[in-house]
Amino acid sequence: MSGAAELLYGNRAADDIALAATPLDTAAADTVVIEDVEILYVLYEMSMASALERLPVSLHPSVPALFGFTFMRAPGGPLGPFTIAWYGIACRTGIKPRHLIQGAFCNRIQAADFFAGRYGFACRTAEVGLRETFDRVRGSVDVDGATLIDVAITDGLPLVGAGALIKYSPPLNGTSLAGGPALVQFEAGYDFKRVLRGRPRLAAFAAAGLGDAGLAPTHPIAGSHAVVDLHLMPARFQVDLTTPAEAGGARKIAR
Repeated sequence: MSGAAELLYGNRAADDIALAATPLDTAAADTVVIEDVEILYVLYEMSMASALERLPVSLHPSVPALFGFTFMRAPGGPLGPFTIAWYGIACRTGIKPRHLIQGAFCNRIQAADFFAGRYGFACRTAEVGLRETFDRVRGSVDVDGATLIDVAITDGLPLVGAGALIKYSPPLNGTSLAGGPALVQFEAGYDFKRVLRGRPRLAAFAAAGLGDAGLAPTHPIAGSHAVVDLHLMPARFQVDLTTPAEAGGARKIAR
């Protein structure tokens, strides 16, 4: 006779979750559209114990525990040309897959301010690169001459037809709202124009330089590169730091 399923939750206290310094712009109502944005999205396994240590008690870890890298490069548009990158731990709000962001970088102030005010990304200024060559698509983050992240996909295969899309787990960022500290969900839509799947390659991950020496991506899972028209919508949902979504901890942001 089998017992009841055990639900896993994070172990991190709400007071230990970093909150963005920039106030969230809850009055934003417009959707910002940027054409021909490149997105590199790479997933690695990580230690379950490490994931549980970093997730708040309101979130479930993914099983297996996963660590994700995202790079976006915009050639132009309303925010000007920019490249932004973030990394985070896969998690769930109820049954919905998400990523709790552990760090973010951007190479243009205008874009960094937009992502901070709309979604709570606390971006460090960095040289952020995303480049496609004949044998790989590579994303990199360099700060003061030191390479903190160097991740790529190789052996890319194009996806065509109805399956030519990628499901991205929305990021969650710690921020302050009128009702107090909360996690705010990134809201975006994607019109896919070109998609590749490839083999992940992690050449550099300087955990100590990133501010958390205990983080360690381990086994490669999947990687993709896409060109999309990106629709950046206003943030709509917040997640409590202590109450799980299934107990009422996820709700719409009050306007």
